[in-house]
Amino acid sequence: MTLQRRSLLLSAALVPLCLAAAGAGAADKPEKLTIVSHAVHKKVSTEGQGGDVTAAWTKETGLPLEWLTFGVEETNERAFREASLSNGNVDVAFILDRFGGPQIASLFEDLGAWQAKEPIEDFDEISAGMRQAHTHNGKLIAIPFRHATHGLLYNEALLEERGLDGPPETFEQLLEYAEKLTYTRDDGTKVHGIVISMDDPSSISDWIRAFGGDFITSDYQVVVNEPAAVKAITALRDLAQKEVLPKNVTSFKTEDVTTYMQQGRAAMTNNPFGRYVNYNDPKASKFPGAFKVVPIPMAEGLKGPHPSKTSVWAMAIPSNAPNKELSWSLIRHLSSKESTVEEALNGNGPVRLSAYQDPRVRELVPYADQEAAALANARLVVPGFSDTGKAMDILMEEVEAVMVGAKEPQEAMDEAKARVLPLLPKS
Repeated sequence: MTLQRRSLLLSAALVPLCLAAAGAGAADKPEKLTIVSHAVHKKVSTEGQGGDVTAAWTKETGLPLEWLTFGVEETNERAFREASLSNGNVDVAFILDRFGGPQIASLFEDLGAWQAKEPIEDFDEISAGMRQAHTHNGKLIAIPFRHATHGLLYNEALLEERGLDGPPETFEQLLEYAEKLTYTRDDGTKVHGIVISMDDPSSISDWIRAFGGDFITSDYQVVVNEPAAVKAITALRDLAQKEVLPKNVTSFKTEDVTTYMQQGRAAMTNNPFGRYVNYNDPKASKFPGAFKVVPIPMAEGLKGPHPSKTSVWAMAIPSNAPNKELSWSLIRHLSSKESTVEEALNGNGPVRLSAYQDPRVRELVPYADQEAAALANARLVVPGFSDTGKAMDILMEEVEAVMVGAKEPQEAMDEAKARVLPLLPKS
């Protein structure tokens, strides 16, 4: 069904567009501005220690914001579908780098032109790499808003219960920790040593890279069947068979990982650094203040920092958006230096490095230096191309087959490579 949805989405993106005239409807003040996003974008824009970052904008314009929130894949599908209509109803759409590519460039405004007209404050501070992730056919189609760079999050209280002093320093030690942290607490709670999200290959890629491997390299070589990647998938399979990972882990989404961590049903996970805020939330967590986060360790004998997974969410204006000037005004507001700091206080991964040096952020975000260090070496899950989504679905299907015992790791990764190769861009 996922592949069918993606095929429909790609077909829609190629349908000739009947674009609304630029500025259409601007003369008449709209009742609201509509945003398509993931729920986390709404949360970090409106809730937390940084307050409601949108409040000043809504007060100045007198316009309420309507947030339409979906899961990761659904957010991007909805954004592309809405942008394909002859008459649009969405003013700002959040899109993720790996769902992009030249095939969607015509669906969205060239924000370079808007930037030239009404520039975002100190725009060059937003890294060229993040901007490049959303530049297609020479068009900057979206302004980076959030990076989600992975670290190793762990429950210090559970580690202490098991006599473990500090986080693991190598990936092999992480695997040992995971087994030792799989136990039943005195109150009867079953604890799993580690949990991972299986929404997509984000978490899987961290494991593969910890052993020196990768899925698809930046020059579009499929290397997921090479020894390093197979070793990582084998380690996952072994933990699944030992029930260090939950029995139903193959169906785990981000929300499931958060629940397990907050309830003390899991001790470790590799997830975005910003989850530190969620896991320590005293309103939702049974262990507020107990969670720590550090960069993911590499396997023994491998030098250098871990190339953690990162992804870049960015704000786009559909070409058929009804209120483009207001859309750009909101994007400019959310992209300012002050807004970036306030969003970071709400748990966002800031796209400006200066935010990590802000004293307010450093006081509230004790992992600021660690995240900044991880970001310096982080890499996208996969390089962008039109069939990125299909390629990621294929990898997840093969990994899941291994974890449930239907295939051997080498067999599955060989099959993954064979299925992905025809999808790659032709040189």
